[in-house]
Amino acid sequence: MSHSLPPEKSVLGAPFDACNQLAAAKNANLYRAAMRLSPERQRFFLASYASMRVIDDIVDDGFLELSDAERDAHRENIIQTIDQWQAQIISAKAGAENPLPETGPLNNDVYEALRATLGRSDLSPEPWVELADALHRDVAEEPMDEWDDFIAYCEGATAAPASIFVYLLSARYDPDIGYTSPLTNPPVYHARDMAIFCYIIHILRDLPEDIKGPDRLVTIPAEMLIAADITLGEIRNVIGQGKYDDLDYLGGILLERAWEHFETGQARSGELLSILDTDEADTLSRLFTVYIELGGSMMENGYASFLKDRDTIMQTTAQNNLPDVNKP
Repeated sequence: MSHSLPPEKSVLGAPFDACNQLAAAKNANLYRAAMRLSPERQRFFLASYASMRVIDDIVDDGFLELSDAERDAHRENIIQTIDQWQAQIISAKAGAENPLPETGPLNNDVYEALRATLGRSDLSPEPWVELADALHRDVAEEPMDEWDDFIAYCEGATAAPASIFVYLLSARYDPDIGYTSPLTNPPVYHARDMAIFCYIIHILRDLPEDIKGPDRLVTIPAEMLIAADITLGEIRNVIGQGKYDDLDYLGGILLERAWEHFETGQARSGELLSILDTDEADTLSRLFTVYIELGGSMMENGYASFLKDRDTIMQTTAQNNLPDVNKP
């Protein structure tokens, strides 16, 4: 039986409309995919996505963009903000009143949306706790020297949020009981490796934009840069001058790692098919296909060739597989 509805038929209502405004601002592929789910699961997604978007923006845009002196001055305050955010998450899971209605990073709309979804589900708050750990790493500016450092960061930065989406694909909603999932393995088991694959493709896709900012916003481990015999400063110059051929080797190294995770991820996500209905399986397939096709474009003629036609490839790939829900 199909559980999905076209986005225009879904009526979200307060407080989820506020969450939708936060989530739709970037209209990322994950958002587009989630808007294909049933209204009840759209609400859960929007509450979780908005709650994570709030704290991620505080760290990325409100802290990591600051100067060295400003970051040193604000570091303890940001750490406290992350801890307050985590306290709000734990409280929402317990179905309690907002413990920090005036000072917490989650406003009352987002908090109430999370309490009405996460608080009425059998999903653990662990994905949010893992994200908080990754954000603590960001704020502490821990060096990402080796590939293992990158994977450890991915556990919270990408695998944890992806596990929520996997949970929602499998979850069923009952007005009296709330949200329950028949998964026998934790959602992160199915989500982890495909999430890491997608994240590496995401890094390569967005490198021309991310390199414009501070080095600390580029999450490529030093081990990979050394292997490719290139520095972040040289990447910045290469992209600025349009000499994309100089990035082919780095792209190849990262793509090789990405496809290693794809093999495991494909097998583990495939185990979901016996649980998912046709529409949910189609949604998952569409989401993965966006990144598989992007990765394929990077491999087919080399990373440099992808960068030359990046904007067109991105738009075509996303629109073909996950049409913009805000467009007719």
